[in-house]
Amino acid sequence: MIKPRKRSDAAENCRLILQTAKKLFAEQGVQTVSMHQIAKTAGVGQGTLYRCYAHKGELCAAIAEQVGMDTVKQLEDFLAKNQHLPACERIGGVLQYIIQFIDDKFQLLLPIHTVHDCEDESVFFRSPMYRHLLNLIAGLYEEAERARRAGQAAAVSPAAAETDDGLRARCAAQAHILLCSLQPAGVIHMRESLGLGVQEIVDRYQGLFAR
Repeated sequence: MIKPRKRSDAAENCRLILQTAKKLFAEQGVQTVSMHQIAKTAGVGQGTLYRCYAHKGELCAAIAEQVGMDTVKQLEDFLAKNQHLPACERIGGVLQYIIQFIDDKFQLLLPIHTVHDCEDESVFFRSPMYRHLLNLIAGLYEEAERARRAGQAAAVSPAAAETDDGLRARCAAQAHILLCSLQPAGVIHMRESLGLGVQEIVDRYQGLFAR
């Protein structure tokens, strides 16, 4: 009976730490809040904090995952309501949602990518949000390609000989390239250093990836 209680207490501590961090980040900004401050405000020891989250990047990742999956749900609703649109237009809509999410939540996203770049650059690519977005975007690229082929049925081209597995692999790679290009620091650089507005950034991405 003791072990389940310990697991329950640990889960409650992690939940409390996450909620405390979210509140402090919202009030003071991610960069100014220390792990010590989070532990003190949550009323837990440093050891408890680091057993739940090894560094601030992990905390940011957990919060961003929560918020990000809300955005994914909005994306799914958008796609469900706009199935009549060509796949390329729906990809453009997906880009609109993702870039707006990055612009809104960049304070959370930048520490994640900074820490992950130093410790394990593959962490993001193992996350549920990445896998979900990859499958969603790759599916749209595959749909767009099949529609393009159907419109060119009479033409003879090398692409026509591509297998279904080959097409899926190519579309997955294309979706991966798109997601890699949406590195938060790069998107924010376009806004802050190049002077582009959010919609201008969206327009440029749509021109490259949603044609």
